[in-house]
Amino acid sequence: MSSFSVPDVLSFGTLSRNIADLKLRANTTRSEAVTGRYEDITKRLDGDVGSAHLLKKAIGDVQFFHQSLSLAEGRTQTTQSMLNHVSVESNRISTEALAALGRADSDAVDIIAADARVAVSDLFNVLNTTFGGRALFGGDVTDRAPLTSPDQILTDVETIIAGAANAADAEAQLNIYFDSPTGGFATSIYQGGVDRSPPIEIGPGIRIDASAKADDQPIKDIIRSLTTIAASSVAAYSDANTTIETNAKRGLGADAELTELRAVIGVGESRISAAKVRYEAEESVLTSLYNAKTARDPFEAASELQLLETQLEASYLLTSRLSRLTIANFLR
Repeated sequence: MSSFSVPDVLSFGTLSRNIADLKLRANTTRSEAVTGRYEDITKRLDGDVGSAHLLKKAIGDVQFFHQSLSLAEGRTQTTQSMLNHVSVESNRISTEALAALGRADSDAVDIIAADARVAVSDLFNVLNTTFGGRALFGGDVTDRAPLTSPDQILTDVETIIAGAANAADAEAQLNIYFDSPTGGFATSIYQGGVDRSPPIEIGPGIRIDASAKADDQPIKDIIRSLTTIAASSVAAYSDANTTIETNAKRGLGADAELTELRAVIGVGESRISAAKVRYEAEESVLTSLYNAKTARDPFEAASELQLLETQLEASYLLTSRLSRLTIANFLR
C-alpha cells in the first residue's frame, strides 16, 4: 500500500490555507459592499486613523446640533401656532363685546359672555400644550401643565365680581388677583416656572430665547380679559357694562403686545432655521471628507467579491480532486 506523497500533502495544506484566506477576504469584501465602508480603516489609511476619528466625531457633533435645532424649531413653530390661536380668539371676543355694547344689545352681550367662558377653557388647553414631552408655556418648569383648571379661575373671578361694589372696585380687586405676586393667579392658577425656558443654543456659545410663558403680561391680560367678560353676568352693580368694556379693550391692547412677543419669537425661529441650514452644509462637507478616507466603492467591492467567489469555487474544486487522488493512492 502506498502512502501520501510529500508534494500531495504540501499541496493540500497550501490549498486549505488559500481557501481560508479567500473566505476571510470574501466575508470582508461582502461586508464592505453592504456598508460602503472599509472594515480595516487602519490598513486603508496606513495607520493614520486619527484624522478619520476626528472627522467622525465632528460629524456626530454636527448631527447632534442639527437634531437639537430641529426639536427647537418644532417647539417654536408650535408656540407660534398656539399664540396665533390665542390672538384670534381674544380679538374676536373683544371686538364682538365692544360691538354689542355699542348697540346696547344685552342679549348679544350674554351670548358673548357664554362664548368667552368656552374660550377660557380652550385657552387653558392651548397654553398647556406640550411638545416633545415638555410644556411649552411653563418656563423652566416643563414637566407639568403651567395652568390649573379653568373652572378655578372662572370661580375666583366670579366671586370677585359678585362681591364688588362697582366696576372700579372690581378692577381694583382684579388687579390684585392677576398682578400681585401673592394674588390668586400667581398662587393658585399659574404653576409654571419663575424663569424662562433654557435658551436655545444655535451655535457654540450662541444662545437665543424663543419662548413664551403663560404668565407673560400680554398672555395674562388676555386671560383676564376673557375670564372677566365670561364672569360679568354675575355683576350686581349698575355699571357692569363698564367692566366688560374695560376688559374687552384690555384684550385688544394685550393682543398688540402679544404681537410684539410673537415677533421676537419669529426672529428666533428664523435664526434657528438659518443655523439648521448652516449645520446641514457643514455635515455635507465633513461627510464628503470622511467618505474620501473611509468609503468603499460598492461596485468595486461587488466586482472583487465576484472574483473572490470564483477563486473559492475553483479552489474547492481543486481541493476535491486532490482529495480523491490522494485517497485513491492511499487505497491502492
